[in-house]
Amino acid sequence: MIRAVGNKRLDLNDSEYSYFLEIKETLGEADFIGLFKTDNNGLISAIIPPPNKGVNVIAIYFILNVMINQRIRILEGSLKKVENFVDQIPDLLNVLERLERVEKILEKK
Repeated sequence: MIRAVGNKRLDLNDSEYSYFLEIKETLGEADFIGLFKTDNNGLISAIIPPPNKGVNVIAIYFILNVMINQRIRILEGSLKKVENFVDQIPDLLNVLERLERVEKILEKK
């Protein structure tokens, strides 16, 4: 789900968001502002700690962890699509076998 973190759209699951709220209570949200870039879907495209201010390592680690988790979720989604296609292969082969039988019958006529 897309949430607002550091004035950016960020795709976080519920556990990531609850951890973010804990960090926010301890550190505040200032460390997250300008720390990362996201696309319109809330996916982190870059982590860029500002050179002119110190950023807490916990904030950097959290954003890095979220970025890795986002990539893993994307890969899992892609794998599910492949698994669904692989599950359909026997049905596709069965259709091909049926077509071959029909072609043979038509050749005999």
